[in-house]
Amino acid sequence: MKETEKIYQSLLEMYKNGIQSKEPKKIREFLNDNSVELLKEDARFYLEILQLRAASFSLFGELNEAGEEYRKGYASCSTSGKWVYGLNWALQFMAEFSFKRDKAKIHEAMNNGIKVLDQALIDLPFDKYRDFYFLCLSNVKAFMLLNSDRKEEALASYANCKFIPVPIPEYNDKESLQVLFAHFTKGIAVAIELKNYDLLMNLMKVISIDDQTLNAEGSLFRIFYETLVSAFDMRAEFITEFNAMFKIKDVLVKTTPHFARFLDLIGEQDLDKLDLFFQKSFS
Repeated sequence: MKETEKIYQSLLEMYKNGIQSKEPKKIREFLNDNSVELLKEDARFYLEILQLRAASFSLFGELNEAGEEYRKGYASCSTSGKWVYGLNWALQFMAEFSFKRDKAKIHEAMNNGIKVLDQALIDLPFDKYRDFYFLCLSNVKAFMLLNSDRKEEALASYANCKFIPVPIPEYNDKESLQVLFAHFTKGIAVAIELKNYDLLMNLMKVISIDDQTLNAEGSLFRIFYETLVSAFDMRAEFITEFNAMFKIKDVLVKTTPHFARFLDLIGEQDLDKLDLFFQKSFS
């Protein structure tokens, strides 16, 4: 076994022990071990441990320190992997919603995430999924802008997006475009908070598997609801994020009150109230 692999295994074991025992002291011991820097020659090990260190800092609410761990590894990423690494880096700042601190802390965290996403957008690879990756990053960026009270910039994030329906083969392949579906609720949140009909329908177009549903007569909420339910059935990562948003709705009241109200109504499962909510929002 190479020396770097031994160091990696040792650090990984320290991390697992800390997490499984739920003892802050053990997690701190993992963070205080600087041997991670000896892994630089092996990018795979180095990047994994840095991300575990970032996750550990996040547990303590130390999001700037978590971001610094990601920053150390960015140069070690492959050309095609930089944007995903950057996305994960930015998402570390979403942990702020779990700490129920003041609005200023949310703004600080979101603005730090936005800076990282700007670089991730630059580093997107030119492959057949680029438009979907671009939309994914734009959804996350727009959500962060919205939660830092930059509403006009949030909407402008979509200026260069192509709202192309996900092809059926990719839709049916549970391994394909997971990252798009895993962060799609953030885009829906932006559309609902800004009461922007065009954005909402464009986002629905991307995930709809039935054009007849989108073009059917009936209330906007019914079209929205049927489209979402179909997507939830097909892509588990989509509903996982939706449920995660529901868990932080009491914090979102501070920054996205209209979307938080939508989540409250979802919790009540009163479709008539939701129908009325959409009528008032998008009239």
